[in-house]
Amino acid sequence: MHFIKRLFAFIASIFSSQETEHSDPLIPKIDPEKIKKKLDLQKIAREHGAKGIPRSTDTQLTAAEHAVRAELGRMREQTVKYGEQRIKQIQNRLDSIDITLEMNRAIEMGNEFIRTSDHYLTREDARIKDFGADTRTKLQILSDFRNENRLPNIPAKCLSGGDKFLKIMLVLVCCVGEGVLNATFFGSGLEGGLLSGFSMAFMLSFFNVFICFFAGLGFRYKNHVKGSRRLGGWGSFTLALTVMLVLGVLISYFRYVLTVYEDGSQNAFPLLWQSVLEGVFPIQDFESLILFFGTIFFGCIGVWDGYSFTDRYPGYAGVWVQYAEAHRNYIELIEGLRNKLESEKADVLQKIDSGVQVAEKAIQTFKFNMNQKSVVKKQVSETLVMADETLQSLTRYYQNENMMARPNDAPPPEYFDHPVTFGTLEMPDFGVQKDEARLDAQEQLLRELVAEVEPIRARVQSSFNHQHNQLQPLQDLV
Repeated sequence: MHFIKRLFAFIASIFSSQETEHSDPLIPKIDPEKIKKKLDLQKIAREHGAKGIPRSTDTQLTAAEHAVRAELGRMREQTVKYGEQRIKQIQNRLDSIDITLEMNRAIEMGNEFIRTSDHYLTREDARIKDFGADTRTKLQILSDFRNENRLPNIPAKCLSGGDKFLKIMLVLVCCVGEGVLNATFFGSGLEGGLLSGFSMAFMLSFFNVFICFFAGLGFRYKNHVKGSRRLGGWGSFTLALTVMLVLGVLISYFRYVLTVYEDGSQNAFPLLWQSVLEGVFPIQDFESLILFFGTIFFGCIGVWDGYSFTDRYPGYAGVWVQYAEAHRNYIELIEGLRNKLESEKADVLQKIDSGVQVAEKAIQTFKFNMNQKSVVKKQVSETLVMADETLQSLTRYYQNENMMARPNDAPPPEYFDHPVTFGTLEMPDFGVQKDEARLDAQEQLLRELVAEVEPIRARVQSSFNHQHNQLQPLQDLV
């Protein structure tokens, strides 16, 4: 636990020691009172004065005066070093700013879009031709089919996968519904109840609905242009009608037989056949009537479900679906290329605008850093002046305290009448003449870039329109 605490403290110290440029961490704060206390200047001055130090003939500064000048000299050197470091940092930033790259990039992006758009169309040319040829072939087949069968130029009525599923489920529901109806009335009044005749009831209901459903599919041929096919379509409808009537009568006979011979000791089929030969009318009660018309009702639903399962003209849906799928694939390919070109165009134009913004921001950054040179120069100059003034103030303070404590027979040295000064320091170069020349050049490049943006945008738009116009006739072909 102690190790972890030390680790976190170390990390915190690292981050806390990181100063920003604007906090000026290297410029020392010159506090005369603090220096005065640090060097104990008053006490030393009085002690020296009481001892007659320095002698009237001395020309060299005392140790205390040297200490003051050394302390402030160190701060001066630190200030100049700070100025050198900051000027170097600023100059590095200034030297790194060049919008020539942004200008060249913007121009190149315009040319790149022209090459890219041509590349897209060239790369997809084979697919466009294949898809277009397949679509035109399917369209010709569709047109021939329409002409041969005298059909209007309208789409086929094709159900979706979900609609077809619902229709098949409706057939199954009808089968189950008729089976339950048959089983209920077959077993009405019998000793076995619903279980009596259950298998036979469901078999007949499924046979009735499914035969009628497929007959309904064949009934569509009544719309065919050829007479033989139309005859076949009516034959399918006749078959469905016959099946419904025959099964309705048959189910009624089963109902009659099962109710007459309730003990179930004899086989139902011979009894049913015997009843038919004897000419017995099977619909003896209301329940038999419900069974008969229930068979007709569910059979009619099966016929209608089959008749409306696909387009009412036989074969038209299949030909239309083949063409529609080929046409959809072709249009999706063309639209995909168009959307790709649109996306590329928008991306290029956005990058060009972004490049101009980057260049404008670079110019602003350049100006800011040039101004920072003046700020640093002011900071350094003010600190050096403060150091000079503090040196004069503290040495004069030492000398005044020293003279007040000196004996009357120990006059102060002559150098007390002259101010204490620092040696010369090599100052950093705060000049911005070269930077101003570079700024003028960068601003000229920015003006050229801004002037070039509209022609670049015009070339990109022109190339896009050209490629778009190339794609439009391809789409109109089909």
